[in-house]
Amino acid sequence: MIAAWHWYWAETGGNVLAMPLQAVITVVATLLLRKPISKAWHRAVGDRAEIEDIRRAAASAHRIAADLFEHHTGTVHPEAPGRDE
Repeated sequence: MIAAWHWYWAETGGNVLAMPLQAVITVVATLLLRKPISKAWHRAVGDRAEIEDIRRAAASAHRIAADLFEHHTGTVHPEAPGRDE
């Protein structure tokens, strides 16, 4: 394999012309490893049920920021949650 690699590198003239081989390696690796990487990602990160937890945390952060703005300025922020328009 190493001999084939050195032959290819010598025949293509170095890095610039070796790009087609890199493209083939990338495409093959993507096709072969897409499902295992996806499964590992879902095991590590979780599924879509956790999105609601993220949305609740974001809403809490929004309320905290609005309260902090009101505490420091004495006025209600125009984008504060629960603000009547």
